[in-house]
Amino acid sequence: MKKKLIGSIIFATLFITGCGTTNAIKSDTNVTKESRAESGYEVKANKTYLRDWTARSVGGESRPAWLAPLFLGDYSQYKAQFGISDDDVIKVSYISASDVRSAQMRADMQYARQIAKELQQSVNNYATEQSRSGAIDSATKSAIMEVTQAQSSAEITGHEKRTEFYQIIDEEDALTGKVSRKCIMYQVYVIPQTTWARTTATYLKKVLGEMPEELSMDEKAVMDMVNQMMYDARHPTVMSQQEKEQELAYSAAMAQAQVELEPEKQKAAAQQELVKIVQDSRTERTKIITDAQTKQVQSLADAQTMASLSGNPAVQSASTVTPADANSIDAQNIAYNILFGN
Repeated sequence: MKKKLIGSIIFATLFITGCGTTNAIKSDTNVTKESRAESGYEVKANKTYLRDWTARSVGGESRPAWLAPLFLGDYSQYKAQFGISDDDVIKVSYISASDVRSAQMRADMQYARQIAKELQQSVNNYATEQSRSGAIDSATKSAIMEVTQAQSSAEITGHEKRTEFYQIIDEEDALTGKVSRKCIMYQVYVIPQTTWARTTATYLKKVLGEMPEELSMDEKAVMDMVNQMMYDARHPTVMSQQEKEQELAYSAAMAQAQVELEPEKQKAAAQQELVKIVQDSRTERTKIITDAQTKQVQSLADAQTMASLSGNPAVQSASTVTPADANSIDAQNIAYNILFGN
């Protein structure tokens, strides 16, 4: 009963406050970055040749001016160019496929999962900080993180797909030399603040409703979480190229560690890989506390707690990666080479 009441409070408060072709093309633009290394994670980049893109036949730009900042989390140029309100939330989806139509379909299908993943990260970071400060107990924090792992979709009604942009590339594998053609699809969604409030409320209602009856959060804690999630959406982390590179390296490592395993073994593999990533990202300032936390890791939720406490957005993003994210991560790695390759 209490959980249902909390869910109702979330809803009421949020609604009241309103808180082309793929044939061979002569363009041989080589946008390869030869290698990328982030601490212990070194990636030999594939060679990437840009062949086609949206509106190329009518003079469209292969890399619109707003695309690189958008990729790094800076939406200001996109909002200015397309007349988007500062209050609106921006979300970007990345997918790769063999052709434009397939990429469109895959991107449309995976968008709800992407939103759930982002909400999971926001909730986990908040719950970890509240547990650290003593506002909620560790059992409640762990329960929240366990439940969010099972939320694979989110409510996306009212999310408007405002821009769809594709790039077709030939990718040469750095190890085998094999060349494959791919379409990288960027989808940009614009979401009014009230619509995002509904998305957040629906997600939280599901999470709180699935927690054990004896574990609960008081009304203030719930409202604080709502406010934090709204803030996170309206103030996304803007990364440097190096930080984005690190995020992609960590995320790719997390996906690779799990992708070929049976489902029952994936959590253990994710836990082990995430501990390695957290350790890899240590600074001298955080080394002692990280080493102490590592000894206490007994579950994926514990490892995700470490990631949240790291304060490193690249590590926090990697902490929620599953095999289902592998395609999006691959698309983003290719996009990075296209946008920032030498």
